[in-house]
Amino acid sequence: MDTYVVKRLDQAKLLTDPFKLKLLERFGGDPVTTKQVADLMGEKAPRLYRHVDALYDAGLLKLVEEKPKRGTIERYFTTIANRFEVDPEIFSPSADLKDEGLEMMRGLIRETESELVRVFSNPDMSASDPETLPILMRFAVRGSDAEIQRLRDKLEDWLDESQCLADSREGTADGTAYAGLLAFYPRPDDRGDSEE
Repeated sequence: MDTYVVKRLDQAKLLTDPFKLKLLERFGGDPVTTKQVADLMGEKAPRLYRHVDALYDAGLLKLVEEKPKRGTIERYFTTIANRFEVDPEIFSPSADLKDEGLEMMRGLIRETESELVRVFSNPDMSASDPETLPILMRFAVRGSDAEIQRLRDKLEDWLDESQCLADSREGTADGTAYAGLLAFYPRPDDRGDSEE
């Protein structure tokens, strides 16, 4: 499966945890064991077990194979999809779990803020090539429904292209890693209604 749309809040909350998100990245592709992922991440395997169990119990990882090895069982996992998207309905005002969905969104924003502060606090950044500097912008746009849909389609195409690049680099350490948070939403204080 290429894309899995997360409709359950418990799954969405796991995707806001930066460590669990890194684990999902490592488990994407060919099935691997927790020990193999721990080695790739420079971690001790016991530190990963409860995180892997949480991802498995939530249905974001699937068990592909179990192999006996020296008195124990090696469990091989992979992700259930290459890409995870959270269903916007989780944040809907009519959703029963709206407050929990909003808290999850706040967690994503706080984590992104923390990463950006580390990036902009890095003294080497001022000497960086301008082409590699972060892009940070806030914008507003007004358009017809068709124009806004075209913009959404372009954003989704770009996200698909980004995912393809991530998939092609999976399991390698070459290249430069980038992260981002994208929010494209109708402005709550300006819905295009005119008061005459």
